[in-house]
Amino acid sequence: MKTQIISIREFMLSEYKIEKKKRKKDLSRIAKRVGISTVLPLAFSKPSLATSVDAVPVGATQYIGEKSLEILAHALDPLVELMVALAFPVCSVIIVGSCFFFMLGKSERAWSGIQNAGLGYVLIQILPLLLNVLKAVGDAI
Repeated sequence: MKTQIISIREFMLSEYKIEKKKRKKDLSRIAKRVGISTVLPLAFSKPSLATSVDAVPVGATQYIGEKSLEILAHALDPLVELMVALAFPVCSVIIVGSCFFFMLGKSERAWSGIQNAGLGYVLIQILPLLLNVLKAVGDAI
């Protein structure tokens, strides 16, 4: 019996069972499909050309700066909303875990865990307010 060494990729894709010629044929067929699917949309699309020259107003840099600042200010909104939504369940689990320390006789560690969980929950709930205050300060400057 002959031992054959193959890569993990070939084993997982069962490529070691397929002959080399058939594999190359399959790759060439895939390359043709990809080539056709990328060329056809470009061939049938209308070219877009600039028909007139538009002047950029002088205040464009301020407008672009304000818009980019606005985009950056709201970039973290989904993350903040996720943190606010997950704060209560996570805090509850930590407080329940801290209650087990009371049962084990480690009341100091239990109080510390409860305090930290409560403080973290309050800070996460106040986070949107703090971000709005920072934005207002930035707009005032």
